[in-house]
Amino acid sequence: MNRRIKRIIIAAAVVVICFGCYVTVDCIRLRNAEMGTKPLITVSENVSDTRTTYYGLGYYVQYYTDAEESQEGNMTYIATAGYGAEFRLFHKILIWAWAE
Repeated sequence: MNRRIKRIIIAAAVVVICFGCYVTVDCIRLRNAEMGTKPLITVSENVSDTRTTYYGLGYYVQYYTDAEESQEGNMTYIATAGYGAEFRLFHKILIWAWAE
């Protein structure tokens, strides 16, 4: 093989291995973290009434939340509780998920 092609293949392999290590570390970190933890590199986020989605590099983590209103006197309290999360790679491959 040509020396240039070998260098390109080695560089591509190093990039793929680094990306795999990054996703693996962040996946394990988010799985064991508290509800609502952002990825190490957060590209964007989308917050709605029932879901909070944080987009990382090539994956996203989505937290499912439930809001409950209670009224005491003239004060209204809104309690937000999380009941599930999922981690998807490339928006298609489900790596892990949990729900209560």
